[in-house]
Amino acid sequence: MFEGQVVPCRTADGFFDAASGCYLTPTDAPFGIGISSDPDSYPPGTKFYNCWVILGVIDGKPYGIERAQDVIREPGETRTIDPRVAARQVVETMSFVAPQLGLSPYVQSGDHVGIVNVPIWMWVTDPGPTTTGPQKKTAAIGGVSITATGTVDRIEWSMGAGKSVTCKGAGTPFTVGMAAGKSLKDMPSSPTCGFKYSKASHCEKSGSYTVTATTYWTVHWTGGGMQGDIPLDFSRSVQLQITDLRPVLVDPDGGSMPPSAPARRCSS
Repeated sequence: MFEGQVVPCRTADGFFDAASGCYLTPTDAPFGIGISSDPDSYPPGTKFYNCWVILGVIDGKPYGIERAQDVIREPGETRTIDPRVAARQVVETMSFVAPQLGLSPYVQSGDHVGIVNVPIWMWVTDPGPTTTGPQKKTAAIGGVSITATGTVDRIEWSMGAGKSVTCKGAGTPFTVGMAAGKSLKDMPSSPTCGFKYSKASHCEKSGSYTVTATTYWTVHWTGGGMQGDIPLDFSRSVQLQITDLRPVLVDPDGGSMPPSAPARRCSS
């Protein structure tokens, strides 16, 4: 970063050095007004660099000139980048993935259809460090050691039709055994993350609800005498069809009879 703008780590003019604002290339001897050009006059291990100093950035490309005085780094002399910049670079190397989604109708029925007023259970099918956390990484960048720890604050489930549910964790998986011997009205609700639809999805444009789960992370970092938080979020969506069961009258003599309740119409 140069004055808040992203610049290349390396160009034909050398590697970027945030401390000097230069792109540096190694040189055998120093050059500059009022300094000794004799390498032996400096402590053993001293390094010398030609400096191409950045004057500004246009469309992500730095422009500048070669400075009339080189950069000299004596042994033990440390030049560090801004810890906030280092923290973001560490976070960029961490692995975060939108989780795979579990919805109870996918377990209950072969045609993947849920039912109005029957509880829907929602959960993450692949919980772990990359999907639900926690995740920790320590790395040294630009002379700064950064420790970053990512944790999931919440998962927000958008259920379609303007409804949403916020869950603190990965949810509770639903199994077929939980429904064994129970009628629809006795189906249990999820103890951690659930929802009930009050109307069928046939009026939706796709004939189903788009369910989107967004995982909100906070990555807390420390290093270089500073600390901070970096928010992240990742989303995944699935389609969920919801049907409305209607009672049907049965003629004991085998004749056909219309449903006791007409199909609900979609409003214009």
